[in-house]
Amino acid sequence: MTKQLLRTILIVAIAFLTLLILPFHTAAAAEDQAENLSAKCKYSGDFSLHDERLRDSDFDTVQRVAKGKTLSISWDDSVPVASVYLSFYSAPVAYTVMQYDGSGAKLSEEPGILLYNNLIGVLPETRKVSVRADEDNCSFCSLYALGTGSISDYHPFAPTIEKADYMTFAMHPDDDVLFLGAIYPIYEADRGLSGISMIMSTKLPEKFQRERRQEDLNGAWILGLKTQPVFGGFPDIPQNYYDKFHHTFTKDDVTRYAVTMIRTYRPEVVMTQDLNGEYGHWQHKVLAEGVLAAVPLAADPDYQPKGYPKTEPWEVKKLYIHLYSQNKLTLDVDRPIAALGGKSAFETASQAFLMHPTQTRKDNHHVSKTEYSLAEFGLAYTTVGEDTAGMNDMFEHIDESSLSVTPQPTVTPTPTPEITPIPITPEPDTPVPTFTPEPVQIVEEKTTESPSEPVICEETEGTRVTPEPTPAIEKTAEQDDSISSTVLMIGGGLILLLLILLALLIIVRKRR
Repeated sequence: MTKQLLRTILIVAIAFLTLLILPFHTAAAAEDQAENLSAKCKYSGDFSLHDERLRDSDFDTVQRVAKGKTLSISWDDSVPVASVYLSFYSAPVAYTVMQYDGSGAKLSEEPGILLYNNLIGVLPETRKVSVRADEDNCSFCSLYALGTGSISDYHPFAPTIEKADYMTFAMHPDDDVLFLGAIYPIYEADRGLSGISMIMSTKLPEKFQRERRQEDLNGAWILGLKTQPVFGGFPDIPQNYYDKFHHTFTKDDVTRYAVTMIRTYRPEVVMTQDLNGEYGHWQHKVLAEGVLAAVPLAADPDYQPKGYPKTEPWEVKKLYIHLYSQNKLTLDVDRPIAALGGKSAFETASQAFLMHPTQTRKDNHHVSKTEYSLAEFGLAYTTVGEDTAGMNDMFEHIDESSLSVTPQPTVTPTPTPEITPIPITPEPDTPVPTFTPEPVQIVEEKTTESPSEPVICEETEGTRVTPEPTPAIEKTAEQDDSISSTVLMIGGGLILLLLILLALLIIVRKRR
C-alpha cells in the first residue's frame, strides 16, 4: 500500500512539474498583452456593416467605408476599454475620430493618425468611439476595443518626413531586410539619421497583400526605422510568369516612379538592390536599373515623369548598389549598437526577418554575411567625389548641414528617441502605370574628377561575392533571455521534485 501511494504521489508530482514548465512562455507573453474586449462591445454604422470582418483578427478581410460615412464601436460601464485599435487595409486616408459618453454627448473630435495601424486612446468617460471617412478609398481590416497592455502589431511610427537623409528602394517586402537590412540599424538607429524605405511591390494576390505589408511594418520597426515604409503598389510577378506579365513592370515604370519619390523626399544618398538581381530575380534587376537611371534624371529640370504630378528637380549626391563590383564599400555589420540593446546590424536584420513568416516558412532565404552579403555595396553614382578606400561610410563627403543630424565617422551610441504618434500625410497606393512608356534619358558616363559633376561608376564584370554555406541565424537577445528563464524554471522544478521524493522516502522508512 505504501509503494502504491509513493508511486501515485510521484506521478502527480511529475505531472505538476510538466504543467508548470510547458505553459511558462505562453503565460509570460500573454500577461502583458492587452485583452481584446470586442466581444463585449456593439458595432454600428450608417451603412451596410459587416462587423465580423473587423473583429476576426484577419488582415485580409475588409470593411470599406464610403466618404462621409461613420463606423462606431460602443460598450457599457462594465467593460474596461483603455484604447481602440484601428487598422487600414490599404493606404491610410484622412478620417476623423469622435468620442462620446454614455449619454451620447460628444467628448472630443480630432483627425485620426495616418498609420496603417492606429491606437486611439480612450477618455475615462468614453463609451463610444466613432470613425468617419473623410476621403474615398477608405478600407479597414480591424477595429478592436482593448484593455491595458501591449499590442504586438502596433508600432508608434513618427510622421513621414518631408526631407530624408537617405532613401532605400527594395523590390519586395523582406528584400529590405535580406539585402539592405544593415543600412537602417547603422544609419538610422545608431547615427540618428532619418530615411525613407520604399517597398515597390505590394500589389499581391488578395490573400497576402495586407499580410505582407504587416510583416514589413513589423520588420521595419525592429530595424530601427522611425517612419513607416512607403509602399509603391507595383505588381509582384514570380519568375515563371515573366513572359506573360513582364510588360506590367518595366525599367521606364521604375524610373518615372523613382524620380517622383526622390524629388518628393529629397534624400542625399540613395541605396538599392543588385543589378544582377541578387539570386537572379528579374524584378530586382529592373528595379536596380530603373533607380540607376532615375538618380541623374531627378536633377534634370527638363525631365518630368509622365503620369505623375509635376515635381521640382533634386540632386542626389550618392547612389549605392548592393553587390556592385566597383568602388566597393563594406558595412560593419558585427559591431554592437547601443541603441538596439547591444545587438549588431546582422543580429538585428536576422531578428527582423523572423517577422516575415510567409517567407521564412519557405526556407529558401536567410540573412547572410556571405551569400548575397548584406554588408557589400558599391558606389555607382556620385556628385561629391569617390569614397576614401577603407572608410566604409556611405555619408562620407556629404555636407553635414544638409542632414537631420551630424554623422560621426566614429559612432557614439545614443539612446533610441521616444516617439509620439501624430497625424501624418498619407502615401497613396500607386497603381501600375498605364500610360505610354517614355524613353529614359541615357546618361553618359562622366570621367571628370571634379566632385561638382556627377560620376556614374560603371560596373564591369569582376569579382562577385561567392555564395558559401551560411550558418543558422544566431539567437536574439530575447531568445537567450527566454531560454535562461526556462532553464531556471526547470531547474527549480527538479529541485522541488527531488525534495518531495526525499521526504516520501523518509516517511516510508519510518513506517517500516
